Amino acid sequence: MLTIGSGTEPHYSLDKMTKIILACCILHNFLRRVDNDQAILDEVDRELMEQDVEPSMSHSREDDYRLGSQITNRISNKMWMDYQNN
Repeated sequence: MLTIGSGTEPHYSLDKMTKIILACCILHNFLRRVDNDQAILDEVDRELMEQDVEPSMSHSREDDYRLGSQITNRISNKMWMDYQNN
């Protein structure tokens, strides 16, 4: 059975996790072109849907969203200040 994390603290930095996700997406798209076996994809989808999502994971996602929003706001504020000063 496919497992997605254990609900514990991440072992990698946000930058590294982003690169891992990107690599998985690239690999997924490549494999879909090479061997598009719908039965295997359906099985994986079923397994993913059957897994319980731990409440701590949901809380962690909220924290990640909040942090991402703060970073985005800082960047946009800096860009706006730079724009106004030029």
